[in-house]
Amino acid sequence: MRLFLSPIGLLVAVAVGCASGGETSLAPGQDQRKPSTRGAVTDYPSLIKSLRAAGAGATATGDVEQPFLSIKGMMVKVHGEDVQVFQYPSAAEMEAQGTPISRDGMAVGTRKIFWVGAPHFFKQGRLLVLYVGDNDKVLKALEAALGRQFAGQ
Repeated sequence: MRLFLSPIGLLVAVAVGCASGGETSLAPGQDQRKPSTRGAVTDYPSLIKSLRAAGAGATATGDVEQPFLSIKGMMVKVHGEDVQVFQYPSAAEMEAQGTPISRDGMAVGTRKIFWVGAPHFFKQGRLLVLYVGDNDKVLKALEAALGRQFAGQ
């Protein structure tokens, strides 16, 4: 079945699109932030690129391990604070590792964790990211690159 627009119907569609500025209207309470134009963060290089583009000064400083994660990660300085980045071979493997982390970030499975500061867990693509601290600049940079934290305080 073919759909044909009359010249008047096409004119109305173009007028509506122009009047709204090309944006769709959202219901009250929906997130009205525009998507990032920096590109999607799916892996370590795209995270570093996104953080640097935002002026967060992301610099790799070495390897890191967590006893509750199956792989080594990279320690990255973001606004002078340590952020742990774990890149998995696939998004499914990352999700499997992130699932046991409690909503408040204080336990992984049955293992209680005693952090030196407030834990913040983010995930995106193949990445699981952990920041322990309360630096608002770091949290905003990570949220801009990775979306809201899925676990932590």
